[in-house]
Amino acid sequence: MSLDLGKTALQIERMTDELRGRQNDRKRRLVKAIRETESFDSGAYEEKRVRSRSAFNFLPSPGVNSPPSVTYEPHPPRPPSDFCVAAVDGSHIDVDRHLPVKCCLINIGSCVLTYGSTPNAVLVNRPKLYASEEELRIRSRSAPYQEQAVQGAVLGVLRAVEEIRGLVDAVRELPPDLPTLALMDGTLIMFLGRGTPDFVVEELVQRGFVRALDELRTLASERTLALASYISLPASSEFMSALRVSACPYPVSECGQHCGRLSAGTRPCDDVAEGIFDREVFRGLLAEGERSAVFTSSNALVQNWYGGHGVSFYYLNVGEEMGRVEVPSWVAEDETLLGLTHSLILDQCRRGPGYPISLMESHEQAVITTSDRRYFAELVEDSLQDQKMPVYTSEKNRSKRLRWL
Repeated sequence: MSLDLGKTALQIERMTDELRGRQNDRKRRLVKAIRETESFDSGAYEEKRVRSRSAFNFLPSPGVNSPPSVTYEPHPPRPPSDFCVAAVDGSHIDVDRHLPVKCCLINIGSCVLTYGSTPNAVLVNRPKLYASEEELRIRSRSAPYQEQAVQGAVLGVLRAVEEIRGLVDAVRELPPDLPTLALMDGTLIMFLGRGTPDFVVEELVQRGFVRALDELRTLASERTLALASYISLPASSEFMSALRVSACPYPVSECGQHCGRLSAGTRPCDDVAEGIFDREVFRGLLAEGERSAVFTSSNALVQNWYGGHGVSFYYLNVGEEMGRVEVPSWVAEDETLLGLTHSLILDQCRRGPGYPISLMESHEQAVITTSDRRYFAELVEDSLQDQKMPVYTSEKNRSKRLRWL
């Protein structure tokens, strides 16, 4: 039986009624959050943040070294006369226990757009199949009996590693005298689940992602190169964590001690931050084309495993939306490179429908459609049959291909 849309519609209507009832209170908190941002004392906050660092129970509060309400570039900066944007995106097919062989696939799409006197566009996709035992396992180098299967969240992180490696390869092929923006989709911060073994983090983050960051930083020392990632419609409340620390009435934000028994919505800091996204606050502060101050992420994985590559972020009003831009510390500390990210990301969003055109094109190269996934499974089965090897699947999977009633 298919979904009963009539019953579902009634539940959706009740949901929207509840949301409407909470809307006025949310608007009040948003107005207060914007006012708190405008009067934010960066110096007092940093002192309190240091005292509260080990005690804070929400998202790690970011470094705020300049007034967060300050806006940059009231008139959007103009891009260079000649420049290049290299972007990557990725997609993957996870290990499927219904297939007769264990394997997975990562597809990396890249788009290199050159503007100015010699315009050009290069679109490439590079699929890679993982099928051997060595490829489907991450083993500890100090204790080979410890291993982690490459699937699920781990495969997602491996895909991010392959994306940034693809970006390194694309940049290496470009003329060294051409100002370049190397652009990724999503975040520069790797997210591995709690309890992930250190040898997995070491292999994927240190030997994978961070090594590629090292290569890009070396290239940036030889040419004008800025690395950034763009997050569309960001759902982050990282800056709101800073407002929580600032609004906390206690000298040290010891959440468990002072507010551990209070429910969400009744804690003192909730009155300014509960349920509010960063992008909503900066929508009230930034005009189109403007960016916010730069904030420093306090993510523990970055601090412990990124080998000195800090991650900073700012918010950018591209008109249609408020995007979050993340950059490594060596870009954030260089005003020329930081300005290049602002200028070229804004330019890319204006060339596309409010989203960087280079990321759109790299996504088109990387995407794996539903029909692609079916064809992939058929290719695997056909190849096994050609080699006279057994082909099987689960009865559950077979039942999805058949209609009995």
